[in-house]
Amino acid sequence: MKEVSIHVGKRIRLYRKLKKLTIEVFAEMIHKSKATVSKYENGEISIDIETLFSIADALNISVNQLVDYENVTTSEETDGDALVKRKTGKTKYYLYFYDGRRGRIVKNIIEVQGAGENGIYKANFYADVEDYSNYYNCKFLYHGTMRKFDAFTNFNFENQNNKVEQVFMYAINSFTHDRRLVGMFSGLSTQPILPVAFKFLLSLDVMVENEEMREQLVMTKEDLKQIKKMNMFVINQEL
Repeated sequence: MKEVSIHVGKRIRLYRKLKKLTIEVFAEMIHKSKATVSKYENGEISIDIETLFSIADALNISVNQLVDYENVTTSEETDGDALVKRKTGKTKYYLYFYDGRRGRIVKNIIEVQGAGENGIYKANFYADVEDYSNYYNCKFLYHGTMRKFDAFTNFNFENQNNKVEQVFMYAINSFTHDRRLVGMFSGLSTQPILPVAFKFLLSLDVMVENEEMREQLVMTKEDLKQIKKMNMFVINQEL
């Protein structure tokens, strides 16, 4: 299937860039020409199994991280959730948070695989994307899981380029009732490297990034009062 080769190629390019490897250096690492690697990344030619393992080894990842393709199928049956289908096929969440250090709203995508067990789904978190149509071109990539409950939707991710960083997200409610959720993100910041926590918006639809969204994401006076009173950062259901 051509779609599989394209998917694997995008994965190779993503991990190569995350490792900050030029195509020339990477080609030398796997003993291939630059032209051949370019064809791999563009999905123009299939990759034999030996080369696939060689690529994974050079990128210090598992082969499964390159071949996590799922054929998209349609199904009317859902697991009590308008988002995640019982059958295969990936669905996207659009996640937004505000970075006060840079004064901008950061766009992210969480990609959830459709086939879950006991309410737990495999998921990928593409952090800081510039273009939703090409979200594989992200600054950070995380692998992990999503778990659904009646009152919360939880995410647990690990940074694929820095295993020290674990990310935890708690969204209030589930997409059974709403198309947009608010939640808390906790993990490590990069500059400086310190534990952090902040608000996020999670949506089934692409949202308009404007001043209204920024005001919803920044810490309010009420938030500061609660921190002072409770000595903890609490996310309210309503923004």
